[in-house]
Amino acid sequence: MGKKRLGELLVEAGVLTEQGLTRALSEQRSKRGKLGEVIVSLGLSSEEEIAQTLSMQLGISLIDLQNTPVEPQAIELIGEKVARKHLIVPVAIDQKELHIAMADPLSFEAFEDVRFASGYTIKPFLATRTGILWAIDQHYHLGSSLSTIVKDIADERMVEVVGEPRETDGRDVEDLRKKSEAAPVIRMVNLIIAEAAEHGASDIHIEPTKTALQIRNRVDGLLHKTMDLPKWVQGAVISRVKIMAKMDIAEKRLPQDGRIGVRIGGRSLDLRISTVPANYGEKVVVRILDSANSNISMDAMGLTSAELKTMEDIITRPQGIILITGPTGSGKTTTLYGILNKIKSVQENITTIEDPIEYELSGVNQVAVQEKIGLTFPTMLRSLLRQDPDIIMVGEMRDGETATIAVQAALTGHLVFSTIHTNSCVATVTRLRDLGIPSYLIATTIVGIVAQRLVRTICQKCRVKMEPSERDILRLGLKSSVPVYRGEGCPACNGTGYKGRIGIYEILVFTQPIRDMIATNATENELRQVAISRGMVTLGRNALEKVVAGVTTVDEVFRVVETDADFSSACPQCATPLEAEFIMCPSCGYSVVSVCPGCRRNLSQEWKFCPYCRHDLLKRDPKRSFA
Repeated sequence: MGKKRLGELLVEAGVLTEQGLTRALSEQRSKRGKLGEVIVSLGLSSEEEIAQTLSMQLGISLIDLQNTPVEPQAIELIGEKVARKHLIVPVAIDQKELHIAMADPLSFEAFEDVRFASGYTIKPFLATRTGILWAIDQHYHLGSSLSTIVKDIADERMVEVVGEPRETDGRDVEDLRKKSEAAPVIRMVNLIIAEAAEHGASDIHIEPTKTALQIRNRVDGLLHKTMDLPKWVQGAVISRVKIMAKMDIAEKRLPQDGRIGVRIGGRSLDLRISTVPANYGEKVVVRILDSANSNISMDAMGLTSAELKTMEDIITRPQGIILITGPTGSGKTTTLYGILNKIKSVQENITTIEDPIEYELSGVNQVAVQEKIGLTFPTMLRSLLRQDPDIIMVGEMRDGETATIAVQAALTGHLVFSTIHTNSCVATVTRLRDLGIPSYLIATTIVGIVAQRLVRTICQKCRVKMEPSERDILRLGLKSSVPVYRGEGCPACNGTGYKGRIGIYEILVFTQPIRDMIATNATENELRQVAISRGMVTLGRNALEKVVAGVTTVDEVFRVVETDADFSSACPQCATPLEAEFIMCPSCGYSVVSVCPGCRRNLSQEWKFCPYCRHDLLKRDPKRSFA
C-alpha cells in the first residue's frame, strides 16, 4: 500500500496533470502541508474527487461520516490528539478488527500509531478531510453535540431506571458506560421512552436506516413515526439502551433480549428489549408493559353479556384444554391473564409457564422459559405435572411436544389454558392435527376455543355519524338505514379518530355434535357451518355488531378481519341474514344452512353430505337442497 504516493495515484487516474502535481509538490515543500490539502487549496481537485479516486485505485470503501453510525466504544480506543494528528476517526469494532475512517490511507505512520494505541488489527475506510474533522468534533465531544438536539427537552421528563447496573466488566465496558451515560444521551433515550409511555404506546421501534435513526411507536396496534435522529447518534443511543437492559454491548452480530424496570411520573413500567442485526445496524424493539394492566377484568375486555356467560362456563370446567387463538398482538396473553384473575383462589394451585413473564399475578406461580439452559415449555410442563397443579397456563403451544404433554395433562384431570397462532376457531383444529394430535384426542380434551382480534375504538370526543357506502352495505350485509360512525380526529386522539382498543371474539364451545364431527375428521368448512348453525358468532359478525353500536368503524373491521367469509352468515350476493333457513337431514334430523331466503342463491355446494351423519343430501332430497 505504501509503494505509490498520493500524487502518482491521482495522475494515473487522470484527476491531476503532471504539471499540476509538480506545482502542488512545490507548494507543499514551501508550506510544509499535506499534499491532499495543498491540491484542494490550489483548486486542482476537490476533496470528493480525491477520495473517490483513492477508493477506486486502492479498493478501499468510501464512507460518508455524517450518515454513518459511530460506536462510542470505538471512539474510546483512540485519543482525540491522535485522531486529529492523522485525520482519522474510529468507526466500529468487529471482533478483532478496528474500522478506521482515514483521509490518507497511504500513511504508514497513522496505521502504526492506531495499531499500537488500540491493540486491534486495522481495517481502513476512506473519508474526506472535512468529514473527518466534523466527525471528530461530534464524537469526541458527544455531550455538547447531542445537546444541540435535545436542548428543548424539559428536565422534568425523567425516567428512573430501577436497578440500573453499576458493576463493570473491564476498562472498555466502563469507558463505554461513561460515554453512553453522558447527560444528553440519557436525556435523549429518556425522551424516547417517556413520549411513548405518555401516548400509550405498546412498543418502541428504534430502526437504523441508511441515513438516519428512525423512532416509531406502536399505538393502538399501528406504528407511527415520532422522530428521525441523525445517523451519527445511532451508536450512542443503542449502546445506552443495551446497557440499561444489561446486554452484551460488544455483541452486535447476534440477537439479544433484556429487560428494564423504569418509573415514569409515578408509573412503574417493565420494558422488554429485543435487538436483531439489520442491514444498517442493530434494530431495537422496546415492548412496554404496564403492571397496572395485570389486574384486567374479563368485564373490561369487550365481551358481550352472552359471550361473558359462555366464557365463564368453559373456564370453570374441572379439566380439559381452553385455547386462545389469534395472530401476534391480538391480546391473547391479556385474555389469559383476565381469565386467571377471574378463577384464581387460595384453594387452587395455579402455575404458568411463560416466555417471558409479562405481568406478575398475585396468587399464581409463574415460571419463565429459559431456552439457553434447557428450560423449555415441554421440559417445564413435564416437571410441573409432578407439582400437584390444579390449573396450568402454558404461554404458547408452539410444537407437537408441548401440545402432546398438554393433552396428557388434560386427560389426567388438569385444566390447561394456552395460546396458539391460527386465524379462527375451526382452523385451530387443523393446526392441532398438524402438530400431531389425533382427532379423537382433540375431540376428547378440548373444552373450547376462543379466537380474538383487537380493533381500535372510535374517539368519543370527535365521533360523528355517517352513512354506510354501497360497498359496505353489499359486503357486510348492513342495512342502508343503519348509521355507522367514525372519528374526525381531535387533540385527544392525536388526530387519528381512534382512542384505545377493544376485543372481538369468536367462541367455539365443544358440544357433543362438534366433538363427534372432529373425531370423524370433518373439514374446517363443515365444522364452521355447523358451529354457526348452532349459534357461534364469527369474528366478522362480532365486529359488525360493534360497528352498528358505534364502537368501531367499517374501515377498522376491514383492516382486522381477513376474509368475506368472516362476516357472519350473511348471503354474499344480497346480504340477507341466513340464520332463518336450513334444510334438515332426513337421516339424523341435523340442520344445515341451505338456500338464501332473499335471493334463493344456492349455498349448499359444500353440503353434498350431512356433516353429522354423512348422509347423501343430494340423493335424498335434491329439490330442497338446491332450490
